[in-house]
Amino acid sequence: MYRGFWYAEALDQESALAPSLTGSMEADVCIIGGGFFGLWSAIRLKQANPDMNVALIERDRCGSGASGRNGGIATNWWAKYLSLMQICGEQEAKRVCEAAESAIDEIGSFCAEHGIDAEFRKDGWLWTASNQTQMDSWELLTLELEKHGLNPFKLMSPDEVRQRTGSPRVLGGIFDPNAATVQPAKLARGLRAVAIKLGVQVFEHTPLTKLERSKYPVVHTPDGSIRAKKVVVAMNAWGAQFPELRRMITLMSSDMVATAPVPERLKAIGLDSGVAITDSRTLLNYWRNTIKGRIVFGKPLGQFGFAGDIETIYDKPSPAADKVEQEMRTFYPQLNDVPVVSNWTGPID
Repeated sequence: MYRGFWYAEALDQESALAPSLTGSMEADVCIIGGGFFGLWSAIRLKQANPDMNVALIERDRCGSGASGRNGGIATNWWAKYLSLMQICGEQEAKRVCEAAESAIDEIGSFCAEHGIDAEFRKDGWLWTASNQTQMDSWELLTLELEKHGLNPFKLMSPDEVRQRTGSPRVLGGIFDPNAATVQPAKLARGLRAVAIKLGVQVFEHTPLTKLERSKYPVVHTPDGSIRAKKVVVAMNAWGAQFPELRRMITLMSSDMVATAPVPERLKAIGLDSGVAITDSRTLLNYWRNTIKGRIVFGKPLGQFGFAGDIETIYDKPSPAADKVEQEMRTFYPQLNDVPVVSNWTGPID
């Protein structure tokens, strides 16, 4: 199985593997999928009811899917406020955004409480413009937020944004202080450890082969089965194997590269905090540094997983790595001699 930079680094730190499921068993709740969704669900269920019998199956290792391949950028939902208002109204949009905002600190406090070294840094998010067309693309949103007294964003001058990003290409932007960066695979591995400590029965290298739908559904795997009172399908993009979900979602790739560590050079250009950065493209560029002084840069390049095809497309190096690297170097021409040492891809649904 191909491992991108984040997950390979996490396994270097800790590589425990849970057993595969063999034989039949029963559970109160069976969770299909060992990423953020599945692991947080398992943890919350056990915290709410320690006596609940919770089982979780994962096709590979927990966190090896999209949870361990993303940009490691934890932002809130205020940027989606206008869309949320159209979908569910003003009050519910406000509630959802406030809940998402509180989740940023919750990730940090959870990591501190449980000793998870996920490299959590709450240094905010810079929403920037990388060409003239993108300038002020946030203005309609911020004006609406201002109207309701909800605007968390601060307008930055062009010089301020360039100083914070270290990029001469960035023309302007706004800053939200309530965002963070993490090492996502280390976070997922930490959640896995907490779930197991709480008593969740975790089975790795245990893919779903069939979901038998009945009063008490049965989750079938290659060498076993779990009959449960409730089943949580926490598969995200991999859930496209279900026909009713396949018709509702589109799968496309987001491709990423990581440079060699150059901490002193990033400090010299101003990119030495844990700030998350995006531009304003429809399929946006997103990037950040790491605590060891690497740049990790990503962009969606439209490799589609037709008919729910995941396995043959995303479990390999990025076929678009050269294009991602080329884009990154337009933002940081002063680092053109710094090599890219890893690339990977993953699905967005």
